[in-house]
Order: sequence, then C-alpha cells, then structure tokens
Amino acid sequence: MKDAEPRLDIRGAHPREWESLDPDWLAEVEALFCWSLPKGLIARMPKLGWVQNSGAGMDHLVAHPELPGDIPISRADGHFGFWMARYVCGHLLSEAQRLEECAEAQSRARWDPKLIPEDLGGKLALVLGFGRIGRQIGRALRELGMDVIGIVRNSREDAEFQLATSAKLPGFLPETRCLVLAAPSTKETRGIVNAGLLQHGNSKLTLINVGRGDLMRVEDLMAALDAGNVGRAVLDVFSEEPLPAASPLWHHAKVAVTPHHSGPSTPKDLIPDILDNLRCFAEGRPIEGTVDRLREY
Repeated sequence: MKDAEPRLDIRGAHPREWESLDPDWLAEVEALFCWSLPKGLIARMPKLGWVQNSGAGMDHLVAHPELPGDIPISRADGHFGFWMARYVCGHLLSEAQRLEECAEAQSRARWDPKLIPEDLGGKLALVLGFGRIGRQIGRALRELGMDVIGIVRNSREDAEFQLATSAKLPGFLPETRCLVLAAPSTKETRGIVNAGLLQHGNSKLTLINVGRGDLMRVEDLMAALDAGNVGRAVLDVFSEEPLPAASPLWHHAKVAVTPHHSGPSTPKDLIPDILDNLRCFAEGRPIEGTVDRLREY
C-alpha cells in the first residue's frame, strides 16, 4: 500500500503489538486498515476519520463499542466472490460427481459402473445475500447449469438474475437443491435459517454457509439434518471461532466443517479493492461505499 499511495505515511503493526507503537504517531493517525480492533486502540487515535476493513464481514466493527458511529467504515470484498464461488461449486460438485463413493470404491479396487454423477442441470439454487459476493456465486452456479435465484432484502429488478425476497424462501425450499448463505449479519438476518424455515426443506437440499455463523441456529439445523429436511450442510463460518472441540458439528455425518477458508484475505486480492478509497483519502475526497450503520452492512 505504501508504494501504491506515496502521499501517505503508512505503517504496519501486528494487533498484539500496537501498544509498543509511538504514542505521538498514533495520536496523529487519521485512517486505520484492520480486521480485529484491539481494545483501547481507538482512544489513542483522536484524529481517526476512516476505518478500512480487511474483509467482507462488517458486524465486528459496526458493533464495536469503542468505534464512534460517525467514523466511516469501508469493506474489501471485491475478490472474495471468486474464492467463495469456487468453494461452493467445489463442495457441490464433489457431491454430484460422487467423489467420496468413487474413492471408497478405489480403496477396494472395485469397478462400479453404477456410480453415475448427478445432473445438476435445471436444479434450483438459492443464494441468500446477493451483493458482489452472492452474485459471483450465482454466476458460477449458473455455469453448472443450475437455475439461480438471488434472495434479497428488498424487492428490486435485476437484468441478470431472478430475485426474490426472503419472505418467499419457504415456498422455494421444497424444490431447492442448494441454499447458499452469503448474507451479512444484521438484525434482519441473524437466525434467519431456523426450524420454521428448514421444515420446508427436502432430503436432497445442501446448505452451504459462507456468510456469517449467526445466520443459522445450529440446533435447528442439526434437527433438520436428522429429520431429513436437509440432506447435507457445508459450514465455513461459525458464531464462535475456532469452532469449539465440543461442538456436535464436528462429528455429524451430514456436516462438513471447514476453517473459515472460503474467502482468504490475501494481499493481492485486498489491495486492489481499496486503492480507490486510498486515493480518495490522500486527496481529501469522501470515502466511497461505506457501511450503512443502521442496516449494518
């Protein structure tokens, strides 16, 4: 970033080491690029006027008790969509191609011509949360031949995809093959995947969560899996991370747990996404694409 915008004095530090930074320099800091926000740091930055998040999820910053509500927060999510689309399609294709069964047959040196892949063509995929990330996931699923519907907060027209509000989710679920959660954590989305919704599911439904852990109620998901209202769950995000060893999700036969790696924050993906605002800041122009604190995203 320093090379990208030489007009700014940019310094880096590990979150655990911030207390060792020059307090006089901290007192002059006007912008902060971070993920976690250490307790007590904001108080040392009286001139802070912008926070750039190093990811797509914003709830940890929006709800941070030390971050004043008038400080703009911007996200970096432009490239996560490609990572998450590959994650979603990878897990879904593994099922459709019956790769685990093929591996089992191979381990026994058994040729099984009955292991015919599933045809995903024309099957319904729902993507809950249809911003830049959700749209990229939708495009990837469409390339697999699936019929894709984006689930959004407010009804709107879209030239590329059919969109529907979350109120219509129960009506879609009986015929849905894949439900992808890619929404932010807000007062309207927390717990949206619950017993009332999942009772409308089906035994072929694969639920994939790359959004936030609190979008779903774990106990309700477990019950739906056991009842056959969900066929399988692929979970990359959790309300508590790392996922505690005592969580029943680790050992459920119909659950795949991954370590929040569907959208890794790599410098080559993050930096291009924030350069425009870095230049805006250097030139005294307003930061663009900031979070709406009331909507929480």
